[in-house]
Amino acid sequence: MKELYCKGCGAIIQTEDNTLPGYVNEKIMESYKPSNMICQRCFRIRHYNEVYPYTVSNSDYVKIIEKIKEENALIVKIVDIFDFSGSFVPAIKTLTGNEDVLLVGNKMDLLPKNVKPKKILNWLKLMLATQGFTVLDSILVSAKYGGNFDELWELIKKYKGSRNVYIVGCSNVGKSKIVNQILKRYLGEPADVLTVSTSPRTTIGLIGFPLLDGSIIYDTPGVINKHQYMHYLTRPSYKLTVPKKEIKPLIFQLYEGQTLYFGGLGRLDIISGETGDKISVITYFANTLNIHRTKTINADELYRTKKYSLLSPPFSPEEDTPKWVYHEFRIRDNQKYDIVFSGLGFVTLRAPFHIRAYAPFVVGIYTRLAII
Repeated sequence: MKELYCKGCGAIIQTEDNTLPGYVNEKIMESYKPSNMICQRCFRIRHYNEVYPYTVSNSDYVKIIEKIKEENALIVKIVDIFDFSGSFVPAIKTLTGNEDVLLVGNKMDLLPKNVKPKKILNWLKLMLATQGFTVLDSILVSAKYGGNFDELWELIKKYKGSRNVYIVGCSNVGKSKIVNQILKRYLGEPADVLTVSTSPRTTIGLIGFPLLDGSIIYDTPGVINKHQYMHYLTRPSYKLTVPKKEIKPLIFQLYEGQTLYFGGLGRLDIISGETGDKISVITYFANTLNIHRTKTINADELYRTKKYSLLSPPFSPEEDTPKWVYHEFRIRDNQKYDIVFSGLGFVTLRAPFHIRAYAPFVVGIYTRLAII
């Protein structure tokens, strides 16, 4: 019997284990058309907003992606411009065996409205140059609101020719939302086809949709970047850290010896600032995340006594992240920099400065030229 695949997540349809992706009750299967079949997991995510965490193993992911190596295809690489460092995968050309890459910066809608898209696009090109990564073209979009999709679709048609198209990227960068927008806008689908969720690891396998010229556009599972917060948070905590609308930046005038806590998930210590007196720190985090200022001398005691309450998320010992470490940054020029807590947010400050940024040791903390 030919294998059937869930149209929502790409899992192989099966009737044996209802705890795994792809499960469909045998009686329900009889009422489905194979082309429209979705599994129980997708149904529960779509209609009840339930969470069914499932991780594609590294070996399974490599097997899925290596299928792309067998053909000359156009790769549409999605990055989260809110977390470029955490969502950028330089090895994607090696994984897919393809050099033709179109870069799409998603979640433009999260940045403040006064930010010029052209400035962000120039910044994105600068980041690519520092990575030594060349692309055919690049564009900014909002998968949530459909911003710039006509331009994206024209670029895809321009560069793909008669080839297939693969949408690739890290978990939760919006790949499935982007494919859903394309299917609804240009291929006549009346509603979302792919299952989307704020939880990572929703897509399990390759999901292909025929285009009008006979080629196929594929959604792919997300690359798991273990340096992002999302992989260490429970559902309640994760929901508070994911920006759902335009970020409202907060400005703090911090003196040497002061500290900012970002919930109970990150910390920034000011050792010295640009004037030796104080430093302006602009924070870009989800509006639902509590940010608290204190003296550095009191910071450890505050964390010990106020974790799970004032400093939350996390909300209980069961949600504790791995042991924290700090990353020290001492920059002496006069440019603006972002300190990025991968998958959580970032702060912007002007050098010269000397700071320490704390996070669980598995979480990436990066410095970059300011995006805004």
